[in-house]
Amino acid sequence: MTISWAHLAMPSKGSITGYFGVQAYKCLVNERFHWDGSPKDEAFAGFGPARTMRLHRSNRSTTLRRDSLAQCRYCGLPMEYFDRYDHGRIPMMPMMVPAAAVPERMRWSVMQGVAVQGDGGDSRCYVPHPAFCPAYTHHDKVSDEITRARARLRARMEQLIAEGFVPDLPPADEDDVAEQYVEPVEGQRHVVAYANLLWLAPGRVDTIQCVARAASTGERCRNRVSQNDGVWGEMKIPYAAGRAGQDVLWAGTTMWVYELHTLQTGSFNRWMRQRCVDHAPGANSAPDAVPPQWVHFHPLRHDEFILRQRPAQAEPLKAPASRIAGLSMGPERTECATPDCRNGSVSKVPEGWLCWKCERAARRRQRTHLHFVSSGGPNSKL
Repeated sequence: MTISWAHLAMPSKGSITGYFGVQAYKCLVNERFHWDGSPKDEAFAGFGPARTMRLHRSNRSTTLRRDSLAQCRYCGLPMEYFDRYDHGRIPMMPMMVPAAAVPERMRWSVMQGVAVQGDGGDSRCYVPHPAFCPAYTHHDKVSDEITRARARLRARMEQLIAEGFVPDLPPADEDDVAEQYVEPVEGQRHVVAYANLLWLAPGRVDTIQCVARAASTGERCRNRVSQNDGVWGEMKIPYAAGRAGQDVLWAGTTMWVYELHTLQTGSFNRWMRQRCVDHAPGANSAPDAVPPQWVHFHPLRHDEFILRQRPAQAEPLKAPASRIAGLSMGPERTECATPDCRNGSVSKVPEGWLCWKCERAARRRQRTHLHFVSSGGPNSKL
């Protein structure tokens, strides 16, 4: 179903419950046009023709505001997407609320089209939709005011279902609610590394398509983002927080990622904006035809995309030379058997030797494995 958008009711100062009442989502409907001036005979489908809307020259975001409106597929309520300060995207409730009525962790402000955490010193702020989505069972401790607001949103969700809305299966966590803009991808999705950040790409790195709207066609640019800017490297799979992360058997093992460590900030920003060289940020003011599809990599949620085998595109390994021109370079040194460990020993050690750090990690993994087997798995009941 389609939701019409218009001005929302404004409750008394300092209250948040009234913002999320059932009546707050019933809009003033014009007989001929939607809120953005488009005729009603065109179905609302998110990203579409740019019409006369343009990006302001001072805007740091490449998303047109008209293209930021969406309907949550879990609860049916409206939400508005903003580009985050860390290259991600976050859906907000489509109205500002009193900052004093919500905890600090839920306060967001928007500067030049980019969402940043905090209220920015204003008396009102945005709040993220995942924190209030009634389709997700929230376990955090909040005030009675927020609890009542969530209850009102759930009443609105039930009303939408009664009117014909069909929700998706309940989300597993708030990240599922926030990442609804990501289009389904068949096949392999590569992990990209930059500094200490890991990102899950929308596909293979050599097939990532530019998201800019081409001025010549008015459609999505067909160019590729990659210009062979990175190299393949092997790294340890990061540990996942929580008890679930302690019970996985691959914790501490390695995976292959596409490393962009040598890129300058501007070039990395082009990758995160998912732009080709012709539509690089700063060099072109074209808006997005579709939103960038990057998401933060999580080892548990994205386990199916972990690349454990060396990719064919990876450069061949070069064995380090221990002797040059017949001259000895010191005693023979044996490196640790862990692939990404560079510790070694000049003493005589058995084949498959592990340094003290890797040996301790191996013992820990063995204990985790024995605990996993004896308990029947992480979901078994004691």
